[in-house]
Amino acid sequence: MRSETMAIFRFPRAQGQAERSTSGETPPQGAFDALLRLQATLDIEELLANFTSLISGELSIDGYSYTGPRDSAIHCQSGHTNRHALAYQLMVETEHLGELLVYRARPFTEVESMGLEDMLCLLVYPLRNGLRYQEAIRSSFTDPLTGLGNRSNMLPQIQREISLSHRESRQASLLMIDIDHFKLINDGHGHPSGDQVIVCIADIIRSTVRDFDLVFRYGGEEFAVLLVNTDNSRATHVAERLRKNVDMHTCRLPDGHGVSPTISIGLSSLSRQDTPQTLIERADRALYQAKADGRNCVRDHAL
Repeated sequence: MRSETMAIFRFPRAQGQAERSTSGETPPQGAFDALLRLQATLDIEELLANFTSLISGELSIDGYSYTGPRDSAIHCQSGHTNRHALAYQLMVETEHLGELLVYRARPFTEVESMGLEDMLCLLVYPLRNGLRYQEAIRSSFTDPLTGLGNRSNMLPQIQREISLSHRESRQASLLMIDIDHFKLINDGHGHPSGDQVIVCIADIIRSTVRDFDLVFRYGGEEFAVLLVNTDNSRATHVAERLRKNVDMHTCRLPDGHGVSPTISIGLSSLSRQDTPQTLIERADRALYQAKADGRNCVRDHAL
């Protein structure tokens, strides 16, 4: 692929650009109609589909790709890449909105690239609104200390996995995890050190399970892991490996000291009768048994 333009598109635009964009013909009514459509949605993919529909009347393209700002995990693509591309880093004032590329087989003319830049003026503010909305949604389902999913995010994710498991005849298992004697860490080293231990355990859990397994901070010093497409035997193996990984690790505290916490784990595997609540309740009972049996162990709530 060859890129004709790799540029930063910043809005509001520089004086020379503004003069050029307002010195041409009056935008057609269709452009105003499309602007209304852009402003009517906060869904990024729908917004970009509406935008490419707008530019298709002025500019022939074979496809586009959009990558959101860093850490947004947003990527949208439609059509296909080709030999030539126009690429723009989109910005409103100092706020980076991601990168947009449009592709086609033949080169873009200067007039076409200038026309696309004019039409990008219609996109940037609806795009910023959509990105801010997506970030608000993401934040509402994310634990700010660890970056894990929070309890509000957990129930719908478990329900989704239950539905998939029933439809595709696959298995799933849930681990409920509690840091042993966490109050002693808080009381002995202070709450900032307790927070550091929570982050440390969260990192160990993330590094132990697979990328597509779902990890949540359930509350306080308690975590949950939904092991996707995992039967009871495999889940027991994962839980024991996780317990050992924590047992062998020293968490460094802000004061320079280290502590070596342990965890207790309760396990339940999905049955056809389970709801999210019953799956969690059975794992909770297994966790309670692990605590009663002396902590730093794994217990399974067998059906």
